[in-house]
Amino acid sequence: MMFGIASPILLVLALPGVLSAQLFAQSLGQNQTGPSKSVEQLKAAAAAEVQNGENAEAIRDIESALAIQPDWKEGWWNLGTLQYEANQYTEAARAFEKVVAYAPRLGPAWALLGLCEFELKQYEESLAHLETAQTLGVGDDPETARVANYHFALLLIRQGNFEHGVKVLQSTFGSGPPTPQLQFALGLALLRVPLLPDEIDPSKDALVRAAGELASSGSDSLQHFPEFLQSHPSTPFVHYAYGLRLKEAARWNEALAQQREEIKISPQSALPWIEISELETRLEHPAEAAAAARKAKALDPNSREDHDDASFRDPRMISLYESSGAANEHAEGANADVEGWKSAMRNYSAGRYSDAIAQLKPWLNAHPADGTSWAVLGLSEFALKDFDNAQIHLERGEQLGLSGSTDAVRQAKYTFGVLLIRSGAFDHASEVLSSMVGPGALQQEVRFASGLALLRIRKMPEDVQSSQRDLVSQAGEIAQLIFASRYDEADPKFEALLKQYPKVPFLHYAYGTALLAISRYQEAKAQMYAEIAISPNSELPYVRLASIALRQQQPRDAIDPAEHAIKLAANSAEAHYLLGRAALGTGDTSRSIHELEIACRLAPASPEAHFNLAKAYAKAGQPQRAEQERARFTELNGIADARKRQGNQAYQGPHDSGDMSVSQKQAGNTAGPN
Repeated sequence: MMFGIASPILLVLALPGVLSAQLFAQSLGQNQTGPSKSVEQLKAAAAAEVQNGENAEAIRDIESALAIQPDWKEGWWNLGTLQYEANQYTEAARAFEKVVAYAPRLGPAWALLGLCEFELKQYEESLAHLETAQTLGVGDDPETARVANYHFALLLIRQGNFEHGVKVLQSTFGSGPPTPQLQFALGLALLRVPLLPDEIDPSKDALVRAAGELASSGSDSLQHFPEFLQSHPSTPFVHYAYGLRLKEAARWNEALAQQREEIKISPQSALPWIEISELETRLEHPAEAAAAARKAKALDPNSREDHDDASFRDPRMISLYESSGAANEHAEGANADVEGWKSAMRNYSAGRYSDAIAQLKPWLNAHPADGTSWAVLGLSEFALKDFDNAQIHLERGEQLGLSGSTDAVRQAKYTFGVLLIRSGAFDHASEVLSSMVGPGALQQEVRFASGLALLRIRKMPEDVQSSQRDLVSQAGEIAQLIFASRYDEADPKFEALLKQYPKVPFLHYAYGTALLAISRYQEAKAQMYAEIAISPNSELPYVRLASIALRQQQPRDAIDPAEHAIKLAANSAEAHYLLGRAALGTGDTSRSIHELEIACRLAPASPEAHFNLAKAYAKAGQPQRAEQERARFTELNGIADARKRQGNQAYQGPHDSGDMSVSQKQAGNTAGPN
């Protein structure tokens, strides 16, 4: 993984391009004719430039045409969409203001205007215009609707309208696997924090993310709430949320107990008292219900039964969660800002980690793209054993890019890799550690951590028992051979280690994965069946069996193991991807689209998933969606190629490489059945 990141707030989804001008023209009920040849030449040039991907030139020519013919209505739409895609939000907003003036019932234009205003931090205007888009409808482009609705929900949450925000998210994203952005938004709503994700104090990131995982667990949340409360017993509104879930399950006495616990933590909130009144009524305790209702009314004379807190932003919750820098972003001058950063670096170097953290927060609020500072924040948190936040912030640093001495960068990457292992993200850990193979600082530590990742042992290196250390060390040596594609050297070492440790979980899986990478299919299958005997509840060997079947051009044989993998792990992006490919290979286009859409939601940065979804859409006769997925594939594949050119070719298994490593030439051949 290279050091680059997309905005944590903006979902990276396809938006309507210039071709959507037809929709705009239809909404006007008229066609345009150019008054002069020069204008027509500019229009033609812009259309050709868009087709060639020369969007900057197209923007220039459309602007020139509009200067001559300012009432060219489709031109304003085309200009706005191109400027939006180029992150020129101020200019795009002006263009969309023209569009909605001409076509006030065109929902997609209101949506894009609202999204531009969101990026410009004009939140009140954005909320109003995204709400207008909701009322009018965003058209037939589901991706535009998802982006607009997500941002609309964020602004509802920021406003304090938590219930409405959650309803929008649930109606938009349904029961499919939640993305990290969706989980974070749901976490904000569960905790009733009226802030946007980038306004959150970094020290609260892990808490909000954990709350989001809880909120998105659906009916399973009842069994997870006690564990969450054990870790966060005094966090406001968690008891309240648990009580709501218990009430939904008709466990009224337990729900009542949770609301009474919430009163102790949030004594100024009317919400738990409203719930207590309702629960006492259901339990046929009229006197208690009336007393609770009076208490709620005293705390909030405007409280309503639907608990909708529209236009209410709780200052206490803001102070609990808002970044100190966000609260006072203009208080310090640039020189003081830089001095604070230098002091933070000195404090980190001297081991004064709490002081470094306190100084880095305002700096990062003002400089959120500074990957090195995010990494130092994460390293400071790691030193204080705040592992969850350390992982989040080291990942942010890795994605944005690190600078400093070679040894310092290796320390940050190694620490991030160890934290990924601790959290069970073994493939990602292998990717990070693979870039550190060879001489340098922490050489032995990197090898040992690589062994933990290969064996999928979810422990910190220092927590590994002495009886396991030889096994992990040998596995690390093998892992580093695989990172370097030295399979001929890894093979006898695998055989020897399996003789010594025949029942160790995931050793057969690792060996089979390596065999699959060099097309030794039958031997790879034998290793996967051996792994199933040892790890019957793991989806991984079934995923590999499906991959082997597809590599052998046997899509029907891939369906059963892929389905079995999904039963064991519903959120396995690769299992859904392989099942989608298998369905496509057997002619079941509808099922293929369904599974590949899930795979894209679970792994939005996978070029292979978008490529095959484009093929499925094309076979289903949906050329516009196919084109959107081809464009997304081209973008992601370019990023992947750049990573390979820079030497970051981490081994994560073959990922059905016969079909997942797709060339640009192949990408153009998805327009029809094959």
